[in-house]
Amino acid sequence: MTFSDKQVQLLNEPINKSNVSERWGDKEKTFKLSYVEGWHVIKEANRILGFDGWNSETVDLRMVYADEKVVSYIAKVKITVGDVVREGIGAGHGRMGGIGDKHESAVKEAETDARKRAFMQFGDQFGLSLYDKHQAWAKKAPEWLPPKEKPPVKTAPPKKDDGESLTKQFLAYLEKNPKKTKALKENLNNRYGQGKINEKQRDQVLAAILEVEDQ
Repeated sequence: MTFSDKQVQLLNEPINKSNVSERWGDKEKTFKLSYVEGWHVIKEANRILGFDGWNSETVDLRMVYADEKVVSYIAKVKITVGDVVREGIGAGHGRMGGIGDKHESAVKEAETDARKRAFMQFGDQFGLSLYDKHQAWAKKAPEWLPPKEKPPVKTAPPKKDDGESLTKQFLAYLEKNPKKTKALKENLNNRYGQGKINEKQRDQVLAAILEVEDQ
């Protein structure tokens, strides 16, 4: 079988972070393990390969342990996509309910685990990158979250005409430096030329300076 260009593109895409689940890796809860759930693997297989584009077969299933509290199975599952075949081995454990429930749960878990491991060999969409101990996938995987609405941009209220306050600043400076009116005028004209004050503000301050000069 030759994969289509679209299928190759989908298989090469980084895994979607929202499709990755986590669980504690030990009883002490010192680290977490990332994994893809079994139902999602089947969903992705149908999406990428087509509903009739793949086949899953349990080729081996055996009980490896059983007592009053737990039943354990291992399974080997073969995934066939055209003439491409991949196999995976998984384990399952049943602990809840009666003896029949324990066996059923262990078998399902073993087959699901084996199926996931077989599909994993087809690429990141099936969890391949999750086996990277450096977890590089977490740094590059897209979030694929719905776009959030941007909060309204807060606009500052229009500034009041600060000609009066500017006039007070110049007058306060003039009181201490009455002989520096020429430098103040140059400063005032520079501000006006740079657009830092408008014509009205410049005239207000200039009138105040001239009034001081006439005294």
